[in-house]
Parts: sequence; structure tokens; C-alpha cells
Amino acid sequence: MSDERRTQGHLAWSSIDRRLRCMREIWVATASPGGVPDAVPVWFWWDGERLYFTTKASSRKARNLSRQPAIVLVNGDGADPIIVRGRAEVVDDSDELARIDRAYSEKYVAPDSGERATIFVEGDLVFRVRPRRVQAWAYATVGYRTDWVFE
Repeated sequence: MSDERRTQGHLAWSSIDRRLRCMREIWVATASPGGVPDAVPVWFWWDGERLYFTTKASSRKARNLSRQPAIVLVNGDGADPIIVRGRAEVVDDSDELARIDRAYSEKYVAPDSGERATIFVEGDLVFRVRPRRVQAWAYATVGYRTDWVFE
């Protein structure tokens, strides 16, 4: 992913990549089959090309994604938003899951106990999102909007 995919604006992809790597959570927005929207924050890992998150298989977002895999992920910062649009896929490859688990255990460590997070939780699914379009702007000014297309 790079600035060669930029279709408008001037923000550098490297700054968006760095912010995605450092953020603790991201908001996941899905829609039910009837079009009812839902948005919730989740822990996630960005590997520089794909975004991964976990959720209970019985959760609303998992049920919504099983019927409609289109997804929007938002950092929740109104002044400096990052909006990622793509399609969510369940990850079932054991090597990929092991790589994601290692990253989660490095990123999410409980400050009081040192316990490390794992993606291997009974009843959870891991989703992968490959961005199709990313939008960002700065200083709460849409005039700084920058778009990248990865389709």
C-alpha cells in the first residue's frame, strides 16, 4: 500500500499506516440483512495490508458479516478520521491465525498483570479485512481529505 494508490488529496500513506499500527481499537460498522446499522469498537491488528479483529461467532457483527461482508472501520477520531472500507472474511488458515495471535499478544498486554491477549478464545471468529478504499482527513477539515483505492 502506498501513495501510488492515492486518488485525491495530499496526506502521506505512511502517516495513515503508522496511526493504524498504533491505535488500540477501531469501530466496526456492519448492517443487518434488513439494513439496520450497527457499530461497535474492537481490538484489532493492522499488518500494513490487512486489518484483523475477533468477535464472538454469535455476535451481531459476526451474524451481519456472514450475510453481508461489506464493512466500514473507523478510528473514532472526528478531528483526524481514518475510514477503511472493504469486505470481511473469516480467517481459518492455522499459520495465519498463529501470526495474528503473536501480534495480538505483543500489542495487548494487561498493565496490572502482564497477561497477554490471545485470539484463541472459545467461540470467537477472526476476521480479515483487505481495504478497498481508505479515506482520511486532518484537523477536522474535509478539505484535507485524501483517498486511496486498492480495488
